[in-house]
Amino acid sequence: MLVEKSAVSCDEVNRIQLQLLDWGHACTAREWVGDIRDPAYARLYYICDGDPYIVFAGHQLPLQPGWWHLLPGGFSFRHACRSRMEQLYFHIQLEDDTGVNLLRRADGFLSRRGDPELARSMAKALQGGDLAACLRLRQQVFGLVLDMLAGSPIPLRPARHSACVREATAYIRSHPTIQLTVRQLAELAHVSERTLAQTFREEMGLTPGQYMDEQVFLQAEQLLRRTDLSIQQISDRLGFCDPCYFSRRFHKRYGLSPKQYRKNSLI
Repeated sequence: MLVEKSAVSCDEVNRIQLQLLDWGHACTAREWVGDIRDPAYARLYYICDGDPYIVFAGHQLPLQPGWWHLLPGGFSFRHACRSRMEQLYFHIQLEDDTGVNLLRRADGFLSRRGDPELARSMAKALQGGDLAACLRLRQQVFGLVLDMLAGSPIPLRPARHSACVREATAYIRSHPTIQLTVRQLAELAHVSERTLAQTFREEMGLTPGQYMDEQVFLQAEQLLRRTDLSIQQISDRLGFCDPCYFSRRFHKRYGLSPKQYRKNSLI
């Protein structure tokens, strides 16, 4: 018997998963305008028609119709269109088993020409209610992302994290609240605050506080998009002292108030 095995283990493959946070088929006009500041997740757009563009580092870059555009997490930009825009959009995270978004490692956005027939079938799946079709759509998105990453400098291999970082990230993700402190995390991980802060920054590329903010506002986005909870209820759930403070922090991060964000969900 001859058995050939890959140098990549099943465990390594299974550690990486694609999470779909939101998706849709959108037709809009000049109201598609806003700022995306240090987002926690990536955006994948297929531009069906129109003249949308993004502004990044002082440069205006068109999002070409008939092309897929992948804008990674942590990539801040301004978006708008001159007259109109039709797109398929997917908000995604390519995560390892600690919840680290691997697409955060990109320095800029990626583009590739798309198949219009595939895009039409994906739009049809988005409009229907068939679970099997949506699962196929998820796999198509995963394949597109992997194809776009081929030849790019973005490493897919998950990083190896210290036990204290793994425990801290797991707790932050399961308890997204602005009231969580580094001291509490350090006690949970059985290390000093200094050790946790230093190790976290070295391995994650951001401080525990930045990661906590990222997870809190990611949860805020999902609650605004997916629920009818009031701003007061969302503020309370995430541990803010009052909804006004929550709204100020949200506006500073996204350039929109929570109410505006809920109304303009196609970003």
